[in-house]
Amino acid sequence: MLKQMTKFISPTWNPVRAALAGLLATIAYSVAMEGDMSLTGNRFSDVRFIEGMLPREKSVRKGIPVLAWVLHLLNGVALGEVYAALFERFLPGPKWVKGAIFSEGFIIAAWGLTPLADKYHPFIKSGELPKLANWTSFLQNIVRHLVFGITLGLFYNQK
Repeated sequence: MLKQMTKFISPTWNPVRAALAGLLATIAYSVAMEGDMSLTGNRFSDVRFIEGMLPREKSVRKGIPVLAWVLHLLNGVALGEVYAALFERFLPGPKWVKGAIFSEGFIIAAWGLTPLADKYHPFIKSGELPKLANWTSFLQNIVRHLVFGITLGLFYNQK
């Protein structure tokens, strides 16, 4: 079974470089996220979204959500690994285009789940976060993931 799975993994995959590229891409994404929230006034934050899924008392939610930030960064590392191990070699164009195609494809594929988030996510239901299934949030996510993908593609070097 393991041998069957390894034929899907790129022979040039470099897990360390992929993790670093994913981390750097997530940092760039986070800067874009803070910027677009300021520009649009739509305060949808991925970190707050993650924080809302963590079990804890309301009084603990004040301050910096360290665990949510760690999970946000690890999610980017995981996406970097998936990109490098499975998708990068099949995508057309220069590195930054490959990264952009991957990240935009990811968000477009995942966007169909946003009505479920609006219906069930604790922070969205309570009004602590704005609804996700709307054009402003969609465009914010398109831009955020474009920044992520370009950064991922540029920093993942498979040499």
